[in-house]
Amino acid sequence: MKRGLVVAIGGAAVIAAGLVGCSSDKDKSDTKGTTVSGNAGSVATNSTAKVTIDGKEQKVEGSIACSAAGGKMSIGIGSGMQAIAAVLSDGDSPSVTSVGLGNINGVTLGYTEGAPGGKATAKKDGKKYTISGTATGVDMANPMQPVEKPFDIEVSCP
Repeated sequence: MKRGLVVAIGGAAVIAAGLVGCSSDKDKSDTKGTTVSGNAGSVATNSTAKVTIDGKEQKVEGSIACSAAGGKMSIGIGSGMQAIAAVLSDGDSPSVTSVGLGNINGVTLGYTEGAPGGKATAKKDGKKYTISGTATGVDMANPMQPVEKPFDIEVSCP
């Protein structure tokens, strides 16, 4: 069971790193209000996102990237260690495949469909997605005690 949790969190971290790898560390003033679109997705610095973990709103800076491919919608918010990533099924009634919430107070939190301990649901209203659930993680100070934290993500894709 512990191995499955570590694999699930590792998978969410890989997804987050992949989405963050497409972002840029350029100064926001260079790209403020710019949207870049292609066949597979778009990136914007003027879209909105709100992330709450364990009842506390998180400060996530950077652009929002959304990309639909292969029946999945990938959403990336922010950059660096504070980046948030989610993969949902594409369509009007999406299901959550995975969520990577980054490192919160020394605990890397995430959700992966089918992994023990976590749960997540998603709703879509036009280009706005609401993702809610419980993420799991491992506190390296006490690795034998899994951590569970509720989360909510509200994001408008460009």
